[in-house]
Amino acid sequence: MYSRKSLLDHWERLLLASGVDSPRLSAQVLLAHILGISRLDMLLDSNSPVEEIARKHMELLGARRAKGEPVAYLTGSKEFYGLDFEVSPQVLIPRPETELILDHMRTALDENACLTALDIGTGSGALGVSCAMLFLCFRVVAVDISFEALKIARRNAEAHDVAARISFIQGDLVQALRISSFDVVMANLPYVPLNTKNTLSPEVLCHEPHGALFSGFDGLDCYRALAESMAGRMKAGALLWCEIDCSQGAAMTELFSASSKSVQILKDYAGHDRVAAVVF
Repeated sequence: MYSRKSLLDHWERLLLASGVDSPRLSAQVLLAHILGISRLDMLLDSNSPVEEIARKHMELLGARRAKGEPVAYLTGSKEFYGLDFEVSPQVLIPRPETELILDHMRTALDENACLTALDIGTGSGALGVSCAMLFLCFRVVAVDISFEALKIARRNAEAHDVAARISFIQGDLVQALRISSFDVVMANLPYVPLNTKNTLSPEVLCHEPHGALFSGFDGLDCYRALAESMAGRMKAGALLWCEIDCSQGAAMTELFSASSKSVQILKDYAGHDRVAAVVF
């Protein structure tokens, strides 16, 4: 019978040979998921034997991982801002960079403020649900063009007990919304330029929804449409935070400058342009 350590070593070698990202971490996360315990607890007791049913389950998930399927889709969950979120191939896997939007919101806003927030392109609901968890007096509207994504976002809101403060609407950007009623807007729209498509890892390109990744040749089609929809319609003092590609800072400044008081491009921890912060 395999011990946890020997099974992890076995799958780390197989995943390394397959060329997938982070083979050791992948093996650890998958086995912890199968055993129903935390990764830390699993590693602290690494000599414990693994039952045959768990070994067979690891064989199934490990084989899928070796073919490039993302770990988050295999486990059905991904951590974002310290919270667990259900994910599936119908939604983009939440990224650590997106947490920067919440970091900047917490710096700019009173946590006790009673404001109305809009999460455009909510996907799994990571931003909207986390926002409702951080700002207990906020009312949040979460919009996505995908009905399947909205079902996942709603389940995540229910899992974190904030569904009563979040409304879920199927729609394209801000169409059919009274955009002037919002104090805060979060947007993590598709922004990957099509001309960089070949630089993405096969895991992303072959498994994550392209509609949540790409937005025209330069990646700005969705943000162009958003800027046009918001022009002249936003409440004075309303705030918008957008996640962007590191190449898009100057273009985003140009897109929103004419209709806003200010546009600031904020950097991520690697020093790359990552968030456009707009004040209307």
